[in-house]
Amino acid sequence: MSANNMPANNMSANSFSVLHIVQQCNCVGDVDALIDSSKYFRFLVNDRLCGLISIQDIPPLESAANSLPRPPFRFDSERRCVEFSDWCSTQAQRTAAVAAVLSRMRELQSWPSLAKWRDELYPVYGDSSDPNNVAVFIERAASYNFGIRTFGVHINGIVRDRASGAVQMWVAKRSPSKQTWPGYLDQIVAGGIGNGLGAWASVVKECDEEGGIPQAIAETAVSAGTIQYFTKSELGLQPETQYVYDLELPPDFVPFPKDGEVDSFHLWTLDQVMDRIKQNLFKPNCAVCVIDFMIRHGYLTAETEPDYLQIIDNIHRPLPFPC
Repeated sequence: MSANNMPANNMSANSFSVLHIVQQCNCVGDVDALIDSSKYFRFLVNDRLCGLISIQDIPPLESAANSLPRPPFRFDSERRCVEFSDWCSTQAQRTAAVAAVLSRMRELQSWPSLAKWRDELYPVYGDSSDPNNVAVFIERAASYNFGIRTFGVHINGIVRDRASGAVQMWVAKRSPSKQTWPGYLDQIVAGGIGNGLGAWASVVKECDEEGGIPQAIAETAVSAGTIQYFTKSELGLQPETQYVYDLELPPDFVPFPKDGEVDSFHLWTLDQVMDRIKQNLFKPNCAVCVIDFMIRHGYLTAETEPDYLQIIDNIHRPLPFPC
């Protein structure tokens, strides 16, 4: 059934609490226990914890790295850590070396995640000698395997009735051909921050590419803080920070798919949006972003939501990785 045909006031049999929805996204509990677990190797840069690699991912990574003329990593089984070799001491050297290792692993189909290769580089922070504190750039598809902290922008696109003040929200339905979460509901615009862009530049870029939103409108977006969560999937770990923006759109503006990542857009009341969140129809981190919006704008309150404080804790959790 298409999202367009789901009646707003007819909840499906599978109706979940808001807390359940946010904990689907923030599903890693005790991070210290995870770091100390025998199931993970710590990914260190200059002795700083920058990620966590599953022990199952270590053998193919070590094999590919050691097949290069100059292996870029040291693997220490006793300390359960992966570090860069001494010769790999600059951001450029690390980035080139990791690219060579991952290209080899992609050829060998060593990690399933690499089948979703994106040709997009994510920053790994933690090198104070770099002007932007970036230690290395890593292909986005491998970010789960390295368990690095990732960053993105999520934009809540709203339309406000001038007379009543009532708010409606534009919701995107992801393309069925998307590599991840095909067919799920999403923000009007959202995307990872990669290839050296900052948050604001990513907002303008994603608004144009995903929603056909002109720059003049995109630049009226208002920063609304961040959400943070630590999630886990079959691909690996994802501790993530999302920069959140609210964008009030003209009543006569209709977004349109431009880059093929969106199947359709829908303008719904907040009640309709919440119904679909509770039916688990949203991509998990997108649901979290909408829930954050509803908290900030008084739609969800301590009086109306019994799990209010737990929800807030789950969408603003501290992460032990540098930024």
